[in-house]
Amino acid sequence: VNATAVQALAARCIEHDLVLVHVSTDYVFDGMQNVYTEDSTVAPLGVYGQSKAAGETAVGSVPKHYLVRTSWVIGHGTNFVDTMARLARSDVSPTVVDDQIGRLTFAEDLAAGIMHLIDHDCAYGTYNIQGNGAPLSWYSVAKQVFSICGEEPERVNRITTEDYSSTKSPFAPRPRNGVLDTTKLRATGFCPQDQLQALKKYLSRAQ
Repeated sequence: VNATAVQALAARCIEHDLVLVHVSTDYVFDGMQNVYTEDSTVAPLGVYGQSKAAGETAVGSVPKHYLVRTSWVIGHGTNFVDTMARLARSDVSPTVVDDQIGRLTFAEDLAAGIMHLIDHDCAYGTYNIQGNGAPLSWYSVAKQVFSICGEEPERVNRITTEDYSSTKSPFAPRPRNGVLDTTKLRATGFCPQDQLQALKKYLSRAQ
């Protein structure tokens, strides 16, 4: 799906002179940089990232394309924020990784950003869409969720990725740093919400 299917879509778009919009991920990077721009070198750590990188290559062959990279997406369906909110209202004290850094991206912002690129006839190419604000770890996000839910954030425990992965099999390696630079996107006139403000709104709707 991530590679072969995208190659087929790319071929059809080239054949019929169509615009191809494709959503990719921070998993195409190795997480060794502090921040990633649209021009950063792709260096996936695992099979998932490799398949997404292959899809990106296929998309790049289409003259009219928008390749949108995002990360830490929160929306309808099971997701990290919903899980933490449920645990906050229970007696569970979760253990969350504290050495993976990024920003939350809410699905409504991702969709709005994509439609902005299309509706405003922005230049084709690659764009990063990610929530605004200071980068956080998953551990920090979990503590924010507990606090917003009116629970003690100290109930959240921290763990390293190495220790966490030793308890999970199989485990898809995730880049330690998934911070994406959104300067190019903001220059088109679209600015995603601050991730913490969006988190509060999301949780208030969920309650």
